[in-house]
Formats: sequence, structure tokens, C-alpha cells
Amino acid sequence: MKRVVVVDDDPKIRAAVRELLVSDGLEVDCPDDSRGALAGVLRAVPDLVILDVNMPDMSGWEFCAILRRQSATRDLPVLFLTGRSEVRDRITAMQLGGSDYLAKPFGADELRRKVRSLLSESHAMEEG
Repeated sequence: MKRVVVVDDDPKIRAAVRELLVSDGLEVDCPDDSRGALAGVLRAVPDLVILDVNMPDMSGWEFCAILRRQSATRDLPVLFLTGRSEVRDRITAMQLGGSDYLAKPFGADELRRKVRSLLSESHAMEEG
């Protein structure tokens, strides 16, 4: 079973994303804070991280940059799911190694499509 970690400081967003992805047959972890989430991801690498940008203890930009510096998580797919919708934010996300970007508010179908795509791409990279 594919495992996704959702890192967002808003418990309602975490719950909504978790419910949606669990209904699609995924295992979903939703840590309460980004520092704890980072430690967990580095300890047991998931198949995908869904990451907010604006969080109180560590920004999503910092989180992603740390992942990209670690050999075990260098190629881990990261989907930014954030309220920041400016073009410059999308560019920053991609420059830091983000795999895809989705601005809040988001549609369930769009989130599902992006998650499926990232999970299938990461699976293809593992095989190739």
C-alpha cells in the first residue's frame, strides 16, 4: 500500500486530505507539526509528501530543501498544497525541488489526479 504524509498546520485540511486519500486506498499519515513530520519522513520514507508552505515551526520551503539534501529523500515526490497562488510561489516550489503544485482552495478530483500521477511517476522511476 502506498503511503502519503500530509504536512499542514490546519487540522481541517489534514483531515479532508486524509479522508479523500484513504478512500482511494492509500495509507495517510498526518503529523501535527512540520518538525515532527520531517523526522518521521526521514526515519521511514513515504511514497509522497503533500506539503503546505506557511506553517509556524518550519516553512514548506525549508522542509522541501532539507528533503532534497538527503540521499534517501532526494527523489521523493513532493506536492505543494498551499494557499499561496502567486506565480513566483510556484516557481520557488519547483526551484526547491517540488514535484507539483496545487493552490487552495482545491478540488478533490484535481488533488486525486495529481496524487495518482506523482505516485505512478515515482513507481516508474523505481523500476527504471
